[in-house]
Amino acid sequence: MFYRSSALFKKTPNRFPANAGFSMVELMVSIGIVVMVLSVVVTRQNAFNGAVLLRGQAYEIALAMREVQLGAISASSDGSGQFRSVQGMHFDVANNQQYYLFRDTDGNQFRNDTGSEDFGFSGIIDPRFEIRSIEYGLNNLNELSVVFQRPNFDAIFVTNDSGAILNEQSVNVVIGLRGGGTGVCGEDTRTIQITSAGQIAVTECP
Repeated sequence: MFYRSSALFKKTPNRFPANAGFSMVELMVSIGIVVMVLSVVVTRQNAFNGAVLLRGQAYEIALAMREVQLGAISASSDGSGQFRSVQGMHFDVANNQQYYLFRDTDGNQFRNDTGSEDFGFSGIIDPRFEIRSIEYGLNNLNELSVVFQRPNFDAIFVTNDSGAILNEQSVNVVIGLRGGGTGVCGEDTRTIQITSAGQIAVTECP
C-alpha cells in the first residue's frame, strides 16, 4: 500500500557552487573602472561650474555697463544739478581685479587717477577671474574708458587722460581665469564686446 518513490528522495541540484563570486582580479578591474568614471565626472563637473561662474562674471560687467549707458542718456542727477554729464566705465589691465564707474567732470572723457570722478560702485571681480586683456583688432590696450553721452547710445572709446579717442567699430574686454595666460580666447575666457553703436554683448571668442 505504501511505497517509496525515488522522486521523493530526488536531490535538488546546487545552484550556487561553493566557488561562485568575484575573483580578486575581477574585483580590482571593477573598482578601477568605477574610479575612472568618477574621476571624469568630477573633472567635467568642476570645469562646468567654472564656466558658469565665468559667464556670470562677464554678464555682470556687461549689465553694469548697460546701466551706465542708460544712466548717461537719461535725465538723472546725483543731486548736484548736473543732468547732461558724461558717464562711463573704466578698465585697467594693471588693476585687473576691478572696474570703475565714473562721471566725467574735467571734460577729457577719461577716468582720472585720483578716483574723484568715481560714483556708484566700483565693481570687484571674483578673485578666481581677472581682466586678461583689452583688445581691438589685433592690438591691445593697457587702459580704456568707455563713455556715453546724452542723447546718443553710441559708445566712445578713450585711451588716455589726454582724451585720445579710439576710432574703432568695437572693443573687446577679455575676462579669464586668474593666471590663465594671455588673451587668447578659449574655454577659460569670455569676451565683453562693446561696439561704437552702443551694443554690448558677451561672447566666447571675439
